[in-house]
Amino acid sequence: MENTPPREPIDPPAPPPAAVAQVNPVQLPEWLRSAQTEHQPTGWDRVRFFSARHNGALLLGLGLVLALLMVGGGVVLVGRVADGVRASASASPTPSPTPPLSRVGEPRDLFAGSPAAAFAPAEEAVRMPAAKGTGPFTAAQVRTALESVRKALIESRVDASMFMGDPEPFLSLLAPDARERSRGDFTNGSFLRYATRMASPSEWDFGVRADGRVSYRATRQNDVRLLEVSTEFVWAYPFDVDLRAPAGATVVALRDRVVWQVPHPDDVPASARGLWITSAEAVTWNADCAQLREGWVQEQFWMADVHRDQIPAGDPGTIFDLDAPAPTTTRC
Repeated sequence: MENTPPREPIDPPAPPPAAVAQVNPVQLPEWLRSAQTEHQPTGWDRVRFFSARHNGALLLGLGLVLALLMVGGGVVLVGRVADGVRASASASPTPSPTPPLSRVGEPRDLFAGSPAAAFAPAEEAVRMPAAKGTGPFTAAQVRTALESVRKALIESRVDASMFMGDPEPFLSLLAPDARERSRGDFTNGSFLRYATRMASPSEWDFGVRADGRVSYRATRQNDVRLLEVSTEFVWAYPFDVDLRAPAGATVVALRDRVVWQVPHPDDVPASARGLWITSAEAVTWNADCAQLREGWVQEQFWMADVHRDQIPAGDPGTIFDLDAPAPTTTRC
């Protein structure tokens, strides 16, 4: 019998590089100089928006129908209260907070193992500096402008309406002229610089965390006095992926820098008064590139071939550290 030489082991496929994607900064047109162009959403956009936005409502409607059928069939649930178990609500122990349940019903902290575990809930993290009179702007005007920026940040990066593909609540916070100009970003895919939409509503979980900083100054452009607000934030989005995912692979990080401007009301017509976005840029980590190119955010974790080897998300570098430069490596 011939001795068959042993076969050399076949190496598993190499893991993909870290999903760090640069969204190129786009400077908006010169202040109030360019002609306004309105971009209407495409039919496909409308189908995706409707499907995403009404998915929950359809499930709720189905649940109501099933409930009515159960009632009609005479199914009655009877609760029994045992004698002697009548402790007041004030005497009842407060249940300890538990991590969110995974899709298989197991408690799980989706931020565990990620630098975002130390971040505050996003709405608490979006804090504005104290409002002080600056240049021609009074303290009250500065306070109003900062509050507008805070609301815009929450609507664009945290609110479920934007996640599901509806930008209108966010756009309503902008000046009328800026609103029409920015609406086009949601048809050409450039909105990711300042807004987040989710690719898989069934996988992402509520509970965005964030870390950031905000500054402001008075400036002037084309003879228009402006209050300029600069924001830089890291947004951490949790996804309910496979329980075997390595630490940190359930989180997508997005780090942005946005410059907002509010013109002095005496220097512009009524349609230009309010909040504008004048520049924005963003980088992401652990986001699926195919979805990202279409403007949708989804985690990139995957399992390799039949061996089900875990592929980590890769080194996040400095994306979570606001005191360090944002990553510039590109893959998408």
